[in-house]
Amino acid sequence: MPHRSKRALISLVVVLALTACGTDGPTEAIATNGAIYSVAIGEELALRLQSIGPGQYAAPPTLSSGALRFVDASVVGPSVPAGVTQRFRFEGAARGTSVITFHHSERSADIVDTVVVR
Repeated sequence: MPHRSKRALISLVVVLALTACGTDGPTEAIATNGAIYSVAIGEELALRLQSIGPGQYAAPPTLSSGALRFVDASVVGPSVPAGVTQRFRFEGAARGTSVITFHHSERSADIVDTVVVR
């Protein structure tokens, strides 16, 4: 149980930090399995994912609803020896919740995060 409580606390901190940022520019964060993000309709969310070893996360990722719209994905620097760093951009499309599932092309585990569009 302590592990689950720690994950919930981390997710809450991510939501509070992103909500406090306002909508002056795109919200950007490092994707963390189990994280919960909050964006407004029309606001951009950019998530960075770091691969370890060969392969990369597939674009587009799987979205559970139309509350969030996939914009694009790109490889970003600086390069690191561990693997490729990718930036996935989304836009809040409608009020609701969308679960994003990032699938890796090799052996890395999928990353599943939630976005609440307000």
